Amino acid sequence: MLNMLNTVKGKLVLPLIALVALTIFFLVTFRVQRVSGTEVGIKVNNVTGDITVIAESGTNIYNGLLSTFHLLDMTVQRLEMVSESGRGQRSGRDDLRIKTVDGSDVFLDLTINYQLRRDMVESVVTTSGLEDAYKYKWVRDYSRSVCRSVFGEMTTEEFYDASVRDQKAQLAMVELNELLKPYGIEVSSVIAEKFSFHKEYEERIRAKKLADQEVEEQVSKAKAARQNQIFREVEATKKKEVVLASYDGEMQKLLVEATANAERDIRNAEAYVIDTQLGADANFYQRDKNAKAILVTAQAEGEALTAMAQAYEGIGGVNLVKRAYAGRLMDMKITGQPFTIENKTERLSYQDEGAVTKKKKATSN
Repeated sequence: MLNMLNTVKGKLVLPLIALVALTIFFLVTFRVQRVSGTEVGIKVNNVTGDITVIAESGTNIYNGLLSTFHLLDMTVQRLEMVSESGRGQRSGRDDLRIKTVDGSDVFLDLTINYQLRRDMVESVVTTSGLEDAYKYKWVRDYSRSVCRSVFGEMTTEEFYDASVRDQKAQLAMVELNELLKPYGIEVSSVIAEKFSFHKEYEERIRAKKLADQEVEEQVSKAKAARQNQIFREVEATKKKEVVLASYDGEMQKLLVEATANAERDIRNAEAYVIDTQLGADANFYQRDKNAKAILVTAQAEGEALTAMAQAYEGIGGVNLVKRAYAGRLMDMKITGQPFTIENKTERLSYQDEGAVTKKKKATSN
């Protein structure tokens, strides 16, 4: 029995030892790696050399003996090459020395912003290796070379013009992207910061700038004076135009008034002519009527006089004389005293001479 138990124990010890050894092996060799959203994981098979890109964030478990795991930063990274110590990747002065086309030495601070392309991570690893080798092998070397060439096309004076520096920075970015694209690197901006010269040259440049500023100030004053002159000329011209316009308006007003007065006078004259003509026609008509009436009256009176004259011819004339004589006698007073020698009273009688004459003619006939 004991022998049987010893035999069983002997058989179980080896598997237990193997299980413990295997457990220890797994605990020692297996690794856990976390990949964030701003990173890309690279798992390299140490046996075959195969590369596995892990683009999604999450936790990954791998065998540390069979594979290695690396993380690549996919955020925008900054390469600073400046003169200030302690800033950037270098501890000492790291600004870029440039030789301008007119022979001056310019020290330029540069900042390069770049990032890795997610769709070319495998190319980054195969061309640049693992970790941060791409930063120094490609980005730094190409940036210094391209920027030294592009900014070296400028003159010393052009460095003082920010717009020219910006144009050159854009051109350097385009050239860098053309060179770094095969390596899975994309440059987002090239920033040209402050620049400086050698101290002796800076003194000469400062003196020249002061002289240029004085010249520019005088030119600006001359331009301002010229602008003021032009402004005054324009103002005087405008005033003249306003005065002429007011005169023209006044003349137009007077012309309109004169025209209106002339038209009114013409209408009044025409009305006067019409009234005069109508009055003359009315007077003529009235006078014509009066003349005709006078003529009729005169004719009637003439006819009456003719009739009267005819009536006064012959006996009518005698009767008219008698009538006139009788009228005279009506106003006369006859006074007297009868005288006679006879003793009888006689009657006074009056006989018409015309009647006596007619009576005598009748008797003689």
